[in-house]
Amino acid sequence: MDELTTLLHDAVEDVEPTDRLVAIRQRAAKPRRGRWYLAGGALLATAVVVAGVAVLTRPDTDRGADPVGQPTASGSHTVPGSVQAVYYLGKTPQGPRLFREFRWLPATTRLAPSQYVEQPPTDPDYFSAWPEGAFLAAYVDYPSGLITVQLADRSLQHRPAGMSPAEARLAIEQVIYTVQAYAQQPLPVQFEAEGNPIGTVYDIPTSEPLAASPQLDVLALVSISNPAEGRVVEGGFSADGVASSFEGTVPWELRDETGEVVRSGSAQGTMEDHLTPWKTDTIDVSDLPAGTYTFVAMTDDPSGGEGGGPTTDTRTITVR
Repeated sequence: MDELTTLLHDAVEDVEPTDRLVAIRQRAAKPRRGRWYLAGGALLATAVVVAGVAVLTRPDTDRGADPVGQPTASGSHTVPGSVQAVYYLGKTPQGPRLFREFRWLPATTRLAPSQYVEQPPTDPDYFSAWPEGAFLAAYVDYPSGLITVQLADRSLQHRPAGMSPAEARLAIEQVIYTVQAYAQQPLPVQFEAEGNPIGTVYDIPTSEPLAASPQLDVLALVSISNPAEGRVVEGGFSADGVASSFEGTVPWELRDETGEVVRSGSAQGTMEDHLTPWKTDTIDVSDLPAGTYTFVAMTDDPSGGEGGGPTTDTRTITVR
């Protein structure tokens, strides 16, 4: 297993895969003070780059639902850093929706803001709605309870050619969900350009601060947290994620390179008005030939495909 995949897996595997915003909405926000930002070339607060946005916040040892502090790679050494949830667009029977992907951020990372959401996601089934260089920064103003996202300029006021209105709406949600996941509070998000609120972004009204839309309206109804894309496994592995599925049931399959199902089963979540955790038992692959396989998680579809079929999420793994 490559080191990055190992870090991501170790960091997320032992964490209850509840969507971080669910936990956020179920607890009262802790009071914080101050706006934190870069000034005069000096770093006045911890800068974490998420979804193409440099989010600047007060350094805080109490990160609440943050899934990881210092994961261990292969048990040999400790690499300081954290795992950040980043949201990307993908196709579903309900049209485009947001899928969550975990990205590893070493503590030493000092990347330009454009190098996250503006980069291709790890999973080739996902895509970002934002071009390179779209964002300058973002910051959390705790006294006002507001996250401000700064666009590089006003050129993104209008929807690009070829982008549907549904994708434009999701592009805004992509940023909102990601910066809220980092802030661990469902704070409203204000889009700005040149230091002032911008009236529209991708033709979506943004002059006022925006809240995140309900999960079941914008998120894919099933999402895989583990395994990470490209994970190498030996002997067996388990899978987990979040879903909203009929009676909480999440069927899964493991398919070989020909598409043949070589393992199958189901995991059990719960039925709520948001996505809830699911997790498989250990999936034994010790007798399978070495090679590339696809793990597929899906929603249960009692209609037999009449509603467009199940929502699916996939991860490519290598068995050796």
